[in-house]
Amino acid sequence: MRSKSVVPARLLGQVISGMRWFSRRTADPAATWATWARGEAAPIPVGTGFVVVRLPGDLGADVFTDLSSAVAELLGPVLANHSTVEVFLPIAPALWLGPDAELIDGRNASERTIKCPPVGREAERRRWLSPPRRCPTPIRC
Repeated sequence: MRSKSVVPARLLGQVISGMRWFSRRTADPAATWATWARGEAAPIPVGTGFVVVRLPGDLGADVFTDLSSAVAELLGPVLANHSTVEVFLPIAPALWLGPDAELIDGRNASERTIKCPPVGREAERRRWLSPPRRCPTPIRC
């Protein structure tokens, strides 16, 4: 029996386009796809095309709920783990920063990448709340 995809068919092309964009940010896109094919999270460099705003669990869940109900079609990639929600944004995050938000922009040596699981699977306790459906910036994919 074949398992049902967690990505609706109408969005599948957009999700693949978004994952291609992410994989091209890495030094070895083929290795990134191979990592995802094994069901593992791949490290994606931050600070070239996008930044990540990390929010604590409850605040992040509330932000995700508000954004997905207000602007679902415009919502970009959002990851979650056991204690945080990570929102991927074009490089212009000033609107998101606040006392509970942490900016991940690639400048800190310990956080130059974000571990991104394959779409539809959890890896390293991380899963997509909103998978990448398109380029996270207005540039061409």
